This record gives sequence, structure tokens and C-alpha cells, in this order.
Amino acid sequence: MLFIRKIKSLFKIMSGVNKNYPKGMNSTVDGLSELVVIGSNFISAPGSIILAHDASTITHSGKTRIEKTIIGDDVFLGANSVILAGTIIGNGCIIGAGAIVSKVIPPNSVVVGNPGKVVMTVSEYIQKCEDRNVLYDLPPEVLKKHGTGVRYTHQEIEQMKLHVTALYKKRNKE
Repeated sequence: MLFIRKIKSLFKIMSGVNKNYPKGMNSTVDGLSELVVIGSNFISAPGSIILAHDASTITHSGKTRIEKTIIGDDVFLGANSVILAGTIIGNGCIIGAGAIVSKVIPPNSVVVGNPGKVVMTVSEYIQKCEDRNVLYDLPPEVLKKHGTGVRYTHQEIEQMKLHVTALYKKRNKE
């Protein structure tokens, strides 16, 4: 019974609310927030998770694995991606939706899959998008807040939707 109480206490500590990260960040960050380092200009999509511990070892050893997790500057985490304890993500990386990352990722890499694998550089990805003609300019008001952690207002979101929809329809002759 004491063991179960200790596990519950550990879970409460580790699932605490993290107040150290930018307002507007969409990631759930491990309750051991002092062991999660996130660089500047970080953006995350809804459902992404960043961990600094792994409780899977408790049942077998009575101990938990804890490692520092480091995310560099100018990193984007896709929807429902998971960054496991001990991961180091270099500056300028794009982590694809649903990727599960558990190792060192070199700077300016695009990572997808489970397990997460580097599939190309960010510049190769941008060129691929340019070649497919799927990149659209955003309004300057939106760009100035991008990566600052400040939430967009409802009006700014609506303006952005109208702007990119108009560009899309014009380009695709709809």
C-alpha cells in the first residue's frame, strides 16, 4: 500500500501544471519542468507532449528514469507528437504530427514517424513545399506574433483565415 501511495504522489508531482513556458504554447510539459529546456521561438501544435521522466521502470525496479530534455531555438512540434525523456532536439527542427522522438536530432532536421526518424533537412522540406506551390504568405499582423508565445485574438485568427483562403482560391482558381 505504501508503494502505491508513493507512485500516486510521484504522479501528482510529475503531472503538475507548468508555469515556466510561454503562454499560448500547445504542449503538455512534464511536471518536472526544471528538467525540460525549451529554446526561443518555439511553436507547438495541440496534443504535443514533452517528457523528462519515464515511470515504466517503477514496477520492475521501484525507481523512475529521469533525464533532461532539451529543445533548441526555432523548433516546431506537430500535433500529437511526443518528445521522450532525454531527447535533444537541435535548433531549427520540424517534428511532424504524431512523431515519437527519443534521441538526439541534428539541427535543421525534419523528423516524422514512430520511432521518429530524420527524413530531410528543413531547407529541403521548404523547397519541396515551394515546388508543390503550397506555401502562402501570412498577414504582417500575424507574423509579428509568430513564435512569441502571445495568443492570437479571435479577430486576428479570422483575418488570417480570410487572407489565406482568398490566396488559396485565387491560386487554385476556385
